[in-house]
Amino acid sequence: MSRSLSRIIARARSRGPAEVGRTIASRIASEIWSDATLVMLRRDVGPDVPDRDDLLFRLADVTDAERYARDVGTDSAETFRARLVDPLRCVVVEREGRLVHASWITTGSAWTAELRRNLTPPPGGIYIFESFTRADARGLGIYPFALRNIVALAAAEGLEHAWVAVEDDNAPSLRAVGKAGFEEVFRISYRRRFGVLRIETPTGSASEIAVSFMS
Repeated sequence: MSRSLSRIIARARSRGPAEVGRTIASRIASEIWSDATLVMLRRDVGPDVPDRDDLLFRLADVTDAERYARDVGTDSAETFRARLVDPLRCVVVEREGRLVHASWITTGSAWTAELRRNLTPPPGGIYIFESFTRADARGLGIYPFALRNIVALAAAEGLEHAWVAVEDDNAPSLRAVGKAGFEEVFRISYRRRFGVLRIETPTGSASEIAVSFMS
């Protein structure tokens, strides 16, 4: 079974076939004709850990594969295990014994489907991507909680900056990232016309960093 098919099956089990069907249809449509902007945000790292007795933040490992596939559903157990290769790591948040959030982090390159290329943070940086919070756990401050813990983890590892990218029309994620202390540094607009991708020149206060990010 291919990895892509395994991931689709895992998502259907976790989120239900209706949601997966809507997601697939939306992605197919956007691949044919779309205009979008990716906002890159950054913050300095530091010991910024919120006090939440109801949540547990930790690094995931291969023993979490089945729970990840069941609770998060963005990967099958098989693909989850295969992805955990240094420097790519996964962090999770537990609530009442269930995984309610997951984010992937790396100091290396990460494939970004929107731009069809890898993004690589500058030296001393950690890139946060593929963040997902279960629908039944949203609105509880879990994503900012996870981000602040990632920032603290990066500080403990001697890094300097944390980076995260959000599409500009994703208002809830932008608010959550802002609550965690991230600020916008550049934007990358792109468009697709009958499947042909065109990436515009990055704009923003640190647009020159975007070139190295995409190299």
